[in-house]
Amino acid sequence: MSIGTIGAMVFVGIATVALPLGIMAFLRRRGGSWRAFLAGAGTFVLFALVLEPVLHSLILRSETGAVIQGNILLYGLYGGLMAGLFEETGRFLAFRFMLRKQKAGITALSYGMGHGGVEAFLLVGLTMMSNLALGLAYTGGDALSPEMAAAAEALVSTPAGMFLWAGFERVSAIMLHMANSVLVFAAVTTSRRWLFPAAILTHTAVNFAAVVSAAFLPVAATEGIVFLISAAAAAWAAGIYKTLSVAEA
Repeated sequence: MSIGTIGAMVFVGIATVALPLGIMAFLRRRGGSWRAFLAGAGTFVLFALVLEPVLHSLILRSETGAVIQGNILLYGLYGGLMAGLFEETGRFLAFRFMLRKQKAGITALSYGMGHGGVEAFLLVGLTMMSNLALGLAYTGGDALSPEMAAAAEALVSTPAGMFLWAGFERVSAIMLHMANSVLVFAAVTTSRRWLFPAAILTHTAVNFAAVVSAAFLPVAATEGIVFLISAAAAAWAAGIYKTLSVAEA
């Protein structure tokens, strides 16, 4: 395994921890809430990693699921919509019940950082650690099963830059989660209820674009598209956040 590959894995793995905690520490100094951060992390685990897979196991194993998986457009739409429904509903319920006493707009940013941060660590950070351990075992001559050896061989032959793209993708995801947290928080705390379904549609659009573009375009183009859509959502949410701040003043 090359030094560049090791360095990329270590960098991305550390960043999935350091970036969310660092931003949250910054938010805390400005009135952010660790309670909201932890609520975001826990809600993501419950709704995205526990409840959502149950529905997938029912739908994707059915005849309808076979049709969905046989068409990249349907698959992207299905995956994006389910992610949007589960994660945004979890976000809505957390703001409505768990965090109902926290009225400051920065609560939304704290929640979004917890949601996006734990997702980054669980989906990318732990994967980088696992890949690093497997790659080092393979290049170090450790005895591996044929399946693990094949996986390790593919891993060590992957250019280092590909692992950095995984880190960049998490930046886009965290930006989207913070943006959608603002939208849903505004839906709960103001009369703009329509922002809740808007957040679901935004989430769906980003995931749909990621799945479909990945099937036809290079990774750089895919991540560029996802970043642009997430940035647009963040710009929209920033305008809404300003109105929350004015309302609280």
